[in-house]
Amino acid sequence: MYEVLTSQPPDLIDALRESWPRIAELLAELDAEQPLETRLSRLRHIGVVWYTQGGEAEVLTEMGLMLAERIKVSQGVVVSELLLAYGAAQEEQRTREWESHLLARVAELDGLHRIISAANSTLDLDASLQTVAETVAQVVNVEACSIYIYDKHRDELSLRATFGLNQASIGQVISHLGEGVTGWAAQLGHPVAVHDVWQEPRFNIEPQLGEETFRSMLAVPIVLFSAERYQFSSDKLQGVVTVQTAGPRDFTQEEISFVEVAAGELAFFIANAQLFQQTDERLHRKVRELTTLQQVSKRIAEQLGFREVLNLITEKAVELAQADRADIFQIGEDGTPQLIASHGGVGDGVRNFIAQTVREGRPLAVMNAYQDSRFPDLARVAADESFHSLFCMPLHARERTIGCICLYRQEPHLFDYDQVRLLNTFADEAAIAIENARLYEESQRALAVKSAMLQEMHHRVRNNLQTISALLAMQLRRMPTESQGARALRESSARIQSIAAVHNLLCREDVGVTTVEAVSRQVVESVRASMVSFEHPVEFTITGDGVQVGSRDATVLALVINELISNALTHGLSVEGGRVELNATRNNGFIHVEIRDDGPLHPRPETPAHRSGLGLQIIETLVSDDLSGMFELAQSPDDQWTCARVQFPHRLPDEEYDNS
Repeated sequence: MYEVLTSQPPDLIDALRESWPRIAELLAELDAEQPLETRLSRLRHIGVVWYTQGGEAEVLTEMGLMLAERIKVSQGVVVSELLLAYGAAQEEQRTREWESHLLARVAELDGLHRIISAANSTLDLDASLQTVAETVAQVVNVEACSIYIYDKHRDELSLRATFGLNQASIGQVISHLGEGVTGWAAQLGHPVAVHDVWQEPRFNIEPQLGEETFRSMLAVPIVLFSAERYQFSSDKLQGVVTVQTAGPRDFTQEEISFVEVAAGELAFFIANAQLFQQTDERLHRKVRELTTLQQVSKRIAEQLGFREVLNLITEKAVELAQADRADIFQIGEDGTPQLIASHGGVGDGVRNFIAQTVREGRPLAVMNAYQDSRFPDLARVAADESFHSLFCMPLHARERTIGCICLYRQEPHLFDYDQVRLLNTFADEAAIAIENARLYEESQRALAVKSAMLQEMHHRVRNNLQTISALLAMQLRRMPTESQGARALRESSARIQSIAAVHNLLCREDVGVTTVEAVSRQVVESVRASMVSFEHPVEFTITGDGVQVGSRDATVLALVINELISNALTHGLSVEGGRVELNATRNNGFIHVEIRDDGPLHPRPETPAHRSGLGLQIIETLVSDDLSGMFELAQSPDDQWTCARVQFPHRLPDEEYDNS
């Protein structure tokens, strides 16, 4: 084996003894007498220490050549032992570094898994952001992590989650683009790492956060990249993630990359959560609008008065459209719109501008009345009536345009597609309600005229019947009181008076409608005046349900009741009077009238009255042919009452003439 001559100065080992104490100790141990294996172990130990203290392999080789001479061991053996130990220590160091690197990657993957799980497990944005902040702080090994969300409408960053800083500041801390390190990163669109924020003039301390003790900072924008990944713009910005440490720190590229990946996951989650929130809000708004529309339609349908319907429509139009004012215009006889109702203000300055809309039957939208080139004169009207935007909807009913509804807002506003559809539906409901109210008002006027005419007719018929009754009474005074002719005249006069009483009743009540009780009272009053004497008093009792009947049935029923009372007075109560009871009920679509007298309890006249049977024949004919009913005459089971029962169908006034 050939020995290598060294060119190293002979004082190298002495210099090492002075500068590297640990090497000096090992060299001293190596100089002592000891077995070869022990010396080789010492050499390996020197190689390891040499690497750990940053020594170079070339110098170690030179030192090995010199040691071989001193310890009387082959140069190849000494150098190989030193270099093998040096290489083993180096490899072990690399292994530990790779292990540390792999553990860091595992921690990052675990952190990303937790971030993705937090994003997918709930749509609660704030709860997920808090989990992400805690996870990033743990993986990057920092003391604080905060997440800001960018509000595009306000152009500002709002703190939504934080770990290691004041939790009470969530929602309170606001930052603008370009302000502070956070706003700087948001404006640039890429990460910003600051070794020491105390030396960074852009850094702004936020007192609410309590971040005075932190030194280093990393701010990574949350950006929703599309296919053009590196084309950053503010419309893709979703927010900013910041991490902070208590001491100065240089963040590694791996740490920055991890925060970037976490921010990328957050970007999609924030976008999805915001989209869900917007969809949910639109859905709830649509449900509220449809509920309001249903309630409004119901309330409008319940109203029949024309003026009440107009006022309710304008009021609910303001509520439904969240407008400041609503007007209803009706097409006049000359074809021009006429203001007929308003809520929230008064003025018809837009009448000339909406005329074409009404004629064409199409909506008109004006977002800003001061800038609409279609209507240069509208700005003056808008200034006078204090509005900016205008929306006009035609009212269609029975395949024609009857008017329009105009909505006004005091600030510029564009009614979107959903609002237009909702308001069009409301306008259709309103148009039907207005048309129905108009028809109802016209029918009420026509009914009032008809009622007056019918009352006048009943009044004249009553007067004519009373004239006929008076003529019969004059003729009756010229005849013997108890003669057959006098009795016939009295019965005829009573019948005429009964009919006259019904017409007297109808000329004072609703058109063509009265009650069985009212008819009975009129007949009783007429009978009491013409057929009941003071010597033979009769007590009349009228009870019942107040059953309504039409004029035709009332007239026939008056004749029937008159005949039955006349029959009771003539045959059962002629000696000493008595009691007559009348009762009317309705059951299962039939009217039941019962007239009973207590004639069986009173003595019979010595000379029975002549029985021609005409009265009963009249009753049976009237009940059967005119009332389509049944008649029954019988005594009560205890033989104390004579009962006459009339039953006939209960008909509405219109049905009387349909069945006649």
